Amino acid sequence: MNTKHLFVGKKPVTAIFVFFFSIFGIQGSYADYYPSGPQQNVSEQTLRNNGWTLFYEQTYGTAIGDTTTLIRPSGQYVILSGKAVGSTTILLAAAAPTTQVFTETVLNTPQLLNGTYWYYTPNHSIGFAPTATINQTSADTYDVSNPFRLSWHVGNFAGWRLGEINASNDANGNIELTDGAGGAAYLKQVWTWNGVSTANVRRSSNLSFAQSLYSSDTLSDSDGQLRKTVDQIMNKYGSLIK
Repeated sequence: MNTKHLFVGKKPVTAIFVFFFSIFGIQGSYADYYPSGPQQNVSEQTLRNNGWTLFYEQTYGTAIGDTTTLIRPSGQYVILSGKAVGSTTILLAAAAPTTQVFTETVLNTPQLLNGTYWYYTPNHSIGFAPTATINQTSADTYDVSNPFRLSWHVGNFAGWRLGEINASNDANGNIELTDGAGGAAYLKQVWTWNGVSTANVRRSSNLSFAQSLYSSDTLSDSDGQLRKTVDQIMNKYGSLIK
């Protein structure tokens, strides 16, 4: 196979090394579940099976507070998500490097991380969206019917948004969601992964090229570009690379 035009830049070069490492069965650990872009209907077991740990869980009727201290894990990667109480299926989630997710952003100016636009503006909100257009007043109220937006107030207000399900404070200070359920019916979640999952350590050369690449702990692919490169290679040359 001619790789002359396939591998340009540091990440693809790293991919070559991982490929040869996989031939000799030298593989580290890397989370098999680090999705690019907002995700819907994800089993919690999928996260647990791939090294993720639930760090924070409170109802949408619970305020985060003036800072993000309560919801900021120390792990290398973070997932913000939401689900219905009693369910094991996450309705909406997105993953990105923890440090960058909790980096302050200018009002209505999210940053692109791992295929998702993230924002954290003190005294306003934290969350993510599928596009760069948001409206932090104070949570993201842009396109309230969009299912891929998650937004939580940072301050003394609870709520506010889990996809197209959104909440506001009524006259009595209670949280009511647009689907008719109260704020106690849905949960805010923060998952964390420390960058090493012993459950995923493999010392076998029986994996495919892509699997070997995804399992390497020598890689940093916070923007998801390496995975996209691998997917392109596998789509075109998958029958040749075993």
